[in-house]
Amino acid sequence: MRYLTLFIIGLLVGCQSCITQNLDTTPYQTTTYYQQSKKQIVELPLITSNTNDTVQVGWAKINITPPYPVAMAGYGKRKGKKYEQVHDSVWVRAFVFKKGNQKAAWVTADLLIMPMSVTEQLLKTLVNKGYTLNNTYLTATHTHYSYGGWGKKLAGRIMAGKYNKNLVNNTAEAIEKAITQAEKTAAPTAIGYQEIPATAFVYNRLVGQKGDLDTLIRVMHFRKTSGEKALICTFAAHPTSVASNDLRLSAEYPGALVQLLEKQMQLDIAAFGAGAVGSHGPQASGDEYTKVSNLAMGLADKIQVDQENVSLAFQTNLRSAYFPVSLNKPQWRLGEKRFRPWLFYTVFGKYPAGLSLLQVGPISFIGTPCDFSGELLPEITTTASARNQKLIVTSFNGSYIGYVTPEKYFSLKKYETRDMNFFGPYTGTYLVELIKLIIQRTNE
Repeated sequence: MRYLTLFIIGLLVGCQSCITQNLDTTPYQTTTYYQQSKKQIVELPLITSNTNDTVQVGWAKINITPPYPVAMAGYGKRKGKKYEQVHDSVWVRAFVFKKGNQKAAWVTADLLIMPMSVTEQLLKTLVNKGYTLNNTYLTATHTHYSYGGWGKKLAGRIMAGKYNKNLVNNTAEAIEKAITQAEKTAAPTAIGYQEIPATAFVYNRLVGQKGDLDTLIRVMHFRKTSGEKALICTFAAHPTSVASNDLRLSAEYPGALVQLLEKQMQLDIAAFGAGAVGSHGPQASGDEYTKVSNLAMGLADKIQVDQENVSLAFQTNLRSAYFPVSLNKPQWRLGEKRFRPWLFYTVFGKYPAGLSLLQVGPISFIGTPCDFSGELLPEITTTASARNQKLIVTSFNGSYIGYVTPEKYFSLKKYETRDMNFFGPYTGTYLVELIKLIIQRTNE
C-alpha cells in the first residue's frame, strides 16, 4: 500500500480540498444505512425446510494451481511479481448440505480473499444449478502466497497484480465444479463439533498482550453412513509466516494443516476457512516454512487428541441466508482527514457487501466481508451460547470492506486500524450488532 499512499500524497499536493474532507463521526444508530440493514435482517426469509429429513452432506476438492507463473497476491511490496515456483498446490474445497429439495454449499479456496470478481462470475453460472448468495457460503484460507490477478481497481492491482480474466474465470469454474461434484456425493451424515484452545499458536499482532485473543480451533466433523469422513476447521491466525519476498506459490499453514489431517485421520477431505483473523498473527517456533510446518503440526495434534471426545449425530435442521449490509460513506484516512468517497471508490471500487448464514443443526456459520477481528467475538458468542448455538465466524465471504476491529483502536496508528479501516470507527460495533440480530433470527 506504500505506492498507493505516495500516489495519494501527490494528489494532495495538487489539490487537498478536492480530495479530502472531515471525518464523519455520526453515531451509526441514527443513520439510514443502519435502519436499512436491520430491516433486511428482520424481514428477509431464511431458506429452510419444515420436513424432518436428515441432512445429507457431500464434499469435493479441485486443484486450482495455475499451470504457468502468474501474479501473486498478499503484499503490495511484491509489485505484482509472478510466482517463480510452486511450493505446494492450492485448492478449492466444497461441502454441500441437502435436505429434501433444500441445499446449501460451503466453499473455501486457498486464496488471499474470496475475490469480488470471482464472486460476480460465480453467481452468473451457479444460478442455473440452484445456487445464489442465499445458499452459497464463501470463505478463503487467507494465504498471502497464492495467486492474484483478480483485482480490477488500483488497490486490487497493487495487492494482487494485473487483472487476469482467465484466472478469474478458471477459479469460478473450479468452484462450480467442486460444488457440483460435492452435491453428487451427498449422503446421510452424522455431524459433530468441537472447540479446542490453541493459545500457543496465535498472538495479537495489533496491541500484543494488551489485547484479547480468539484462541479456539473450531472443528466440524462429518461421518457418512458409508464410513467416509471429513472435517471443516477454522482458526484466527494470519497465514503470514513466510517472508513477503518469497515468490513460491503456497497454501501456507492452512494447506499444510489440512494435508496432515487428511493423512493422519484418514479423511476424504479436510477444509480450512479463515476465522476472525483481524489483528491475529501466527505463533510457532522456527522461521519461514519451518514455522509453517510447526504451526500446522501443532494444530493438527490438538485436533486429533481431542477428536475422541466428539459426539456425532444426524441433524434435521438446515438453514441459509444472505443479508445485504448497507454501509456508511467511506472513511479512508490520511492524517485527521478522510478522502472523499469518489476517490476511495476510484481506488478500491464499489461492491455490495453482506453477512452470510449457514446453520446445520446447532452449528451456525456467519460469514463476514472483511478481516473480522477476533477481539469482537465474545459478545457474539455469548449471544449464541444463550441460544444453545455453536458459532463459527469466518472472514472473506465474497466481498471486502477492509479490516474490522474494535472502535477503541480507531486512533491507533497501525496498518490495520488506519490504512485498512475503510468505513469508520463504528464498523466493528455495527457488524457485531447485525450478527447478533442474525443469531436471534436463527432461533425463530
